[in-house]
Amino acid sequence: MKILCLCPIGIGNYLLSWPAFKFLHDSLPGAELHLLALRHSILDLAQYDPIWSGFHRIDPDRERGLRQRMRIVAELARERFDVSLGFFPANNWQSSLLPFLCGIRQRHAFRYPLKQTASLSFLNTRLLPVDPLAHDVDQNLRLAAAFTGSTPPAGPRTFPALFTEEEWIAGLHLLEKLGGPGRYIGVHPGSSGEHGMAAKRWDPMRFGELGLRICKALDAKALIFGSRDEEPVKLITASIMKEHQHIVEPCSLRLTAALIRQCSLLLCNDSGLMHIAACLGVPTVALFGPTDEKRNGPVGDANLVIRHEMDGFPVWTAENVGVRDLKSASDPSASLKALSVDEAWEKVMPWMKKVILKDI
Repeated sequence: MKILCLCPIGIGNYLLSWPAFKFLHDSLPGAELHLLALRHSILDLAQYDPIWSGFHRIDPDRERGLRQRMRIVAELARERFDVSLGFFPANNWQSSLLPFLCGIRQRHAFRYPLKQTASLSFLNTRLLPVDPLAHDVDQNLRLAAAFTGSTPPAGPRTFPALFTEEEWIAGLHLLEKLGGPGRYIGVHPGSSGEHGMAAKRWDPMRFGELGLRICKALDAKALIFGSRDEEPVKLITASIMKEHQHIVEPCSLRLTAALIRQCSLLLCNDSGLMHIAACLGVPTVALFGPTDEKRNGPVGDANLVIRHEMDGFPVWTAENVGVRDLKSASDPSASLKALSVDEAWEKVMPWMKKVILKDI
C-alpha cells in the first residue's frame, strides 16, 4: 500500500502531525509512506527520518503557473498512490483537488466547520469531523486511527530526531564562536509573517526587556534566532538586551534545533521554533495572542503559555480553520499589544523557580 501524507504548510504543523505519521508507519508494516510538503524547510527536518519512503514538494504561494502545477500532478500520478490523508489544519482547495487529480481512490481528510464548498472538501471520499477541543497532535492521530481502524497507544507523544550527531557538533562549534561556555537561553521574537501571521508577534522591544530580565535572573546570555525576514525584530530585541545577547545568523533548521537544545529555555511567540523546542524537551515560554494554545500550544508539561486575557481571544481556533478575515477581530494582535512586560514577568519568575532554578 502506498500512502500520500499531505502536510499542512508550517514547520509546527509537520511536528504536530508527526505522531500520526509514526502511528501509520507502526500500524501498517510494509506500507510506503510518502510526504507531500509545502515548504523546503519541512523537507529539511524530514530528510533523515526512516518512516518516509519518498518526498514530494509543492509551494502553492510560489508555483502558481499551470505548467508547474501540472508537472507536480503528473509526478504524483505516476506514483499510483492507494490512499491520501490530508492532515490538520489544511482547509483549502489545493489539499482536496490535488489527490483527486492524481487519481488517488481513497482520499481521507477532515470535515471543517467553515469553507466546505470553497475548500472542495466534497472531492474527498471520507471526511472526519473536526474535534473543536482537541490539540492538533490528537486531531491528527484521530485521522490516522480512523483510517487504520486501530487505537493509538496512550502515554506521552514522541517526536522525530531533529538533528544528527554531526549537526550537534557543528552547533557546539558555533556556540563556541558566539560566546563560549556558560548558560544560554533562546529568544525568538519573530514568527512566520505569511497570511497575516505577523499578528502573532509580541512587540520586539518588550521581548528584549523580558529576555533581559530572564538573563539576569539566570546569569545567562541569549541566542537570538530568526530568519532573514525576521532580521528587523531580531535587531530591535538585541538593542534592548545589549551585551546579554548574541544574534544567530540564519542557518538550517536542523542546526538551529541543535543550538536550541543547548538552551535552558526558549522565549518565543507561537512559531515553528516554539514547536521545535517543545518537541526537544526544552522548557518553553510562549507568548500567545490570536492563536489558540489549547489547539496548537507547545507539547509537554515543562512549558509556560502567557496570554493577556481579553474578550474575543483567541481569535483563530479549530472552529474557524482556514478563515483569517474574521469580523469579530478588527485587530487580531490586540491581546498581545495589551500584554505588558511586568504582566509577563509575574508569570515567568515563579515558573522559572519551579522548572529552571530548582536544580541550581
